[in-house]
Amino acid sequence: MGTIRQDLTDLLKERALDAKEISRILSIREKEVSAHLEHIARSTTAEGNQLKINPCQCLACGYIFKDRQRFSRPGKCPKCRHTRISRATYQIKQRS
Repeated sequence: MGTIRQDLTDLLKERALDAKEISRILSIREKEVSAHLEHIARSTTAEGNQLKINPCQCLACGYIFKDRQRFSRPGKCPKCRHTRISRATYQIKQRS
């Protein structure tokens, strides 16, 4: 076992996970996950890898939050105002 960020990096290299799955696996609060992901996004770029983000999507109208910069989950859809939004998933990929 390493630090939380090392463990999180190892998990994301294996498979794509959302913030809730990450918090359950690492036994940390879901709100802490976004802070760790911000740091990992910067550090993986320096290592020649990339944090791939499969963005959130509104389950009511299909709007995709592709330009969202924050790692936290949005409260509601800007298009239809519904709150049924899927979670973003994250995975570390090697740059090609």
